[in-house]
Amino acid sequence: MSEPTKIAVPTEGAGGAEAARSAHFGHAASFTIVEILDGSIVGTDTIANPPHTAGGCGMTVKLLADAGVSTAIVVGMGGGPMAAMQSYGMTAMFDDQSATPRAAVEALLAGKLAAFGSDHTCRGH
Repeated sequence: MSEPTKIAVPTEGAGGAEAARSAHFGHAASFTIVEILDGSIVGTDTIANPPHTAGGCGMTVKLLADAGVSTAIVVGMGGGPMAAMQSYGMTAMFDDQSATPRAAVEALLAGKLAAFGSDHTCRGH
């Protein structure tokens, strides 16, 4: 049996499949990890995001990579974490429409999301 693919979605609060999505990758309170197998959602988990002052977005990317995440669905993210994701072989997808992690992953599975590109990156705060 093959292993599920893990997709991370930045979320508010404790996270979960029906949680509100966080609009900014590095400042999310948590990440909801959605597991996909054979094109279907088979499970979810959550990971608390360390405070941004504890190491910035690079620490967050490493946390997700260590958890086996291959893809993140994001609204906003800077160039640094985007480059860090690429160095770990992870992919970022852009979605500023879905309200929950479940809806975002369903949009990804339906082929409705585009790759997160330099035109989407945050330019500072």
